[in-house]
Amino acid sequence: MSWRIVDGRRRLSVVRMRWRNHISCMVGRARADVANGSNDNWRDANDLTDAWTTCKNCGNLHPWGPISVALSWEWWKWALATQAEASLFRGMALNGLPNVYFENDEFDKAIQLFDATLSWQRRSDPSGKMELITLGRLSEAYLEVGRVDEGLRMIREYFPKRLTLLCQTGMSSETLTYFSDHMLELRLFDEAIVLLREQQPMARQRLGRDNALTLALAVNLSFALVMRECNIPLEDVVEAEALSKDALKRIRRLGDASDIFPHYIHKAEHNLRLCSELFKVSR
Repeated sequence: MSWRIVDGRRRLSVVRMRWRNHISCMVGRARADVANGSNDNWRDANDLTDAWTTCKNCGNLHPWGPISVALSWEWWKWALATQAEASLFRGMALNGLPNVYFENDEFDKAIQLFDATLSWQRRSDPSGKMELITLGRLSEAYLEVGRVDEGLRMIREYFPKRLTLLCQTGMSSETLTYFSDHMLELRLFDEAIVLLREQQPMARQRLGRDNALTLALAVNLSFALVMRECNIPLEDVVEAEALSKDALKRIRRLGDASDIFPHYIHKAEHNLRLCSELFKVSR
């Protein structure tokens, strides 16, 4: 056997031993932190999450990689042994498992675990806020593995619920633009067009024509209409131009009212240049 292989295996063995020692240390510290305080001592979800993700010795946060996966399973084992079925801390530990696989790009494993998480959240969280976060992540995971129909089904379930919450609380609308942005990055233009033609009127009706979300969705629809690779109908180019012109006019009139505007200004200007080129070709 080559000395390089032997040396490489030794090095890998040392790294694994360090990981095991590090994980053992972090788990011990996390258990001690939890044991030293009752549930009432945790002021918010971040307190408990930090106990299971941040090393008290080196101060490093481990949100991804093998250490994060091992820690998430230890967190879940602790919650399963010590927390009641409906406990928030048990739900947080369960939610940590699919999310850590998601962050490590292991989307198939994440999907299986998200299903279990959704089941718990629907039983134990009447507000529905935790379920919405999971639906959003599960939608993205489906898109990442090419299960587009299932991803679209999840987005259709997620969008109106999140839109209602946005209207009630005034929370950021950035999450609601994410899915169409992501679909455009994956070049799922036809699917994005269908989805945005459902979403944009919904946002316009609930939030108004000058709302940042309404305008962002209009720009994304315009982008999807003109970015298909061939046989773009002339009426789609006309629609795309009208959408981008109207969105640009409204965004410029509103000024710096939203942090999401600069990105969509550039995208709308790009759409108009592409429309101009497509009109020339069609003549």
